[in-house]
Amino acid sequence: MTLYVAPAPSRPTGTPYPALVGVELRRLWWRRLTKVVLAMAVLLTGVALYGTYQSTSPDTIAERIDNFRQSTAQFPQMVKDCQQAEAQARESGDPAADFGCSRMPAPNAQDWGLVSPEAGALTAGLSGTNAYFYAFLAFVLAASFVGAEFSAGSLGTWLTFEPRRLRVASAKLVAAGLAGGAIAVLGLALTSLGAWFISRVNEPDPTLQLPAAASSDSLTQLLIRCVVAAVVAGIAGVALGLIVRNTGAIVGIVLGYGVIVEGLLAQGLAHGRLLPWLPLKNVEAFVERGSTYFAEVCGANGCQMEQMTVTYTHGWVYLLVAGVALVVVASAVFRRRDLG
Repeated sequence: MTLYVAPAPSRPTGTPYPALVGVELRRLWWRRLTKVVLAMAVLLTGVALYGTYQSTSPDTIAERIDNFRQSTAQFPQMVKDCQQAEAQARESGDPAADFGCSRMPAPNAQDWGLVSPEAGALTAGLSGTNAYFYAFLAFVLAASFVGAEFSAGSLGTWLTFEPRRLRVASAKLVAAGLAGGAIAVLGLALTSLGAWFISRVNEPDPTLQLPAAASSDSLTQLLIRCVVAAVVAGIAGVALGLIVRNTGAIVGIVLGYGVIVEGLLAQGLAHGRLLPWLPLKNVEAFVERGSTYFAEVCGANGCQMEQMTVTYTHGWVYLLVAGVALVVVASAVFRRRDLG
């Protein structure tokens, strides 16, 4: 006689991870704030493009040319007046008087904004500025995404379907990073298209022979760094959301930090030497491939403010370490803390 043995029930494997990320992306997309953030990104890009159009219009260029020519014509007299003042100071009993007359820089066309409005240069200038706003939008969207779930209690319901918290947390981090990248890609695509249009509409007269804007950076690499900054901002928003669990508190903490620490204490504490270890300066060093700041340096001749540099390597290493630490702390807090 043969006994029938029923097969053991298969252990449920849960939702596949790509599907889990897809669910988080769909939930993020259907939020009302997402549409508002996208509209703000488009609006900001349009305002920046309009300002660039105005500053590169033929009338503006013609006015700058007149001012440049006037300054160039007055420069020899300015040097002469400086030398006379220097000579009078030496005759008055100060033989070491040096007004730097021989070092006075002559008027330069680029200093007066007289550069050819080429599409690549316009895109680079606008992208480097708008990248911070795109990153901020990504951060606010991601932070509100998690904060709203805690406030509404929907996160607890979601965990009944997918009880593994680290999978849920990582899916939210990935989804927020992708959303931040999408915001930056949209804004940068519109920026590139608008810059190309402006370069065609405001193409200067070839007889002016305007110099091209100097640039030592690759436009493609700059755009990639801008997108990466928005991705990191989205991930940071979710990480802080998992720790603080309230959207208003997160925004308040960030704004308070920006005003008090970055705005007031950065220069006051340690006479500016704290700046290389603050997030904003390192974000700037990463996006712009290097940044500068002024700090007090003391030596044998006393203390004075000198220009210092935060390198690109310092910037991305700082952001990588800080980002990983924030994600690890957020995951540990979310895994162990009660949702109530």
